[in-house]
Amino acid sequence: MTDNITTDTTPAITCRDTTWLVSSARDQPLTPQQARQLAAHLAGCAACQVASRQFAQLFAQLDTLLARDAAPDDA
Repeated sequence: MTDNITTDTTPAITCRDTTWLVSSARDQPLTPQQARQLAAHLAGCAACQVASRQFAQLFAQLDTLLARDAAPDDA
């Protein structure tokens, strides 16, 4: 976790906020401010970098599984 100290005008977010933003970005685009906050937090938080990569892998696996389930039967 980080101290959440920023040197610009983008307010800092917590690790919990980061998790929420990473998962909600799957359903809808982030606002420009949310995207900046997420990028700033990920730049300095190794734990959230790992979690973000894990979410991306999970979402990719879900997409593959859902696409396979949605495919028409070839029989």
